[in-house]
Amino acid sequence: MTKDIKKSYKLLYVTLSISLIAVVFVSFYVGRYSGLNFLDVPKILLKNIFPWIEGDWTTASKAVVMNLRLPRIVAAVIVGASLAVSGASYQSLFSNPIASSDTLGVSSSAAFGAVLGILLEFSELGVKAISFAVGCIAVFFVFSIASKLSKGRNLTVYLILIGMVISSLFQAFLSLLKYIADPEDQLPKITYWLMGSFSNVDIEDLPYCIVFFLVGIIPIILLRWRLNILSVSDYEAKSMGENINLLRLITVFCATLLTSSAVAMTGGISWIGLIIPHIARMVVGNDTKHLIPISALMGGLFLLIVDDLARSITVYELPISVLTSLLGAPIFFTILIKNKEKMVHGD
Repeated sequence: MTKDIKKSYKLLYVTLSISLIAVVFVSFYVGRYSGLNFLDVPKILLKNIFPWIEGDWTTASKAVVMNLRLPRIVAAVIVGASLAVSGASYQSLFSNPIASSDTLGVSSSAAFGAVLGILLEFSELGVKAISFAVGCIAVFFVFSIASKLSKGRNLTVYLILIGMVISSLFQAFLSLLKYIADPEDQLPKITYWLMGSFSNVDIEDLPYCIVFFLVGIIPIILLRWRLNILSVSDYEAKSMGENINLLRLITVFCATLLTSSAVAMTGGISWIGLIIPHIARMVVGNDTKHLIPISALMGGLFLLIVDDLARSITVYELPISVLTSLLGAPIFFTILIKNKEKMVHGD
């Protein structure tokens, strides 16, 4: 790699990082509450680290910063990065440009778990817990069944096929639960949850959100150089001395953990895991060494901007998936037109 290319990568990382920090700062001032002064946000945040700092902010301003905007800003960055990294990991795993975080049925199964929790009148924490658990269990069954059926050959093909079956089943179960739900009380909650929102994220959710994010993303970041091997055949990987099945297992586990925790935290959010890796790939190419971290930065930045729009462009907060679909569909169509030859030939 030449020095110019290395400098361009460093510049890209720095630019995205500075952009993300800038948008995070601006996001504190976005919303219907307009009583924040420019210096209130840094003072309130620093007050929690350095208790001796004094300020003249109001109680309402502190509550808005610490209890409303800080949790959803952190969650938006983490969920966006999680979905983007899981999407990029699945696309590398299956060597498939249309693979996403729901290829193995994790999103639909996690959604089913959350809706089941709502029907059983669990607490918000209970709904998130059962959503996360069902998503992970479903993918565990997908991987187990695919491993037994493939007998060490064409595992990725069986993963896709079994994943499609499981996803279809959970979609059917989800429709059934919506059908039997109370149309006046439970069905509106279910519908709103399925469209995704950060409005229910509070400060107590952040430790769980951060822990699951770190557990899922650190192994992928550490192994990102080796994820390129996933695109070669089993025979070629073994000839290079690589344990391809172990690498697949780690990738599936980490990507599933990231997706399940994201869906459990905020509900269904579409398109992030599909379009962000494609945009990152247009910038840095197919090398997962740079594709994974760039996808994480772009995913966090994109979803944070979308959340800012969702809570500011209308009087009422819009569901996240409405905006991600409105933005994601034309973006993906544009990518498809520009890269139609690569899509067709798989280059």
